[in-house]
Amino acid sequence: MPTYNLGTLMITEHDAEQLTVALGIPEDRFEHLVEMSHTAWEFKNTISERIEWLAERLTGSELVFTLVFLGRYWGNTDDE
Repeated sequence: MPTYNLGTLMITEHDAEQLTVALGIPEDRFEHLVEMSHTAWEFKNTISERIEWLAERLTGSELVFTLVFLGRYWGNTDDE
């Protein structure tokens, strides 16, 4: 599993494994969830549209996980 640089948050392979275990998310879903957060950030115009897009596709721990990552992207910008 690679290292993820999400603005002010850096997640290494070890951290990713701990997060997936703690949240009960299969390890093979981690990269997909990070990609979904990035997709929501890139292709939607407002934070509410981004949250809605993710909420339509995910539930439970996976939704919370992607919202945290989305928040990291948002926190790294000055445009909203």
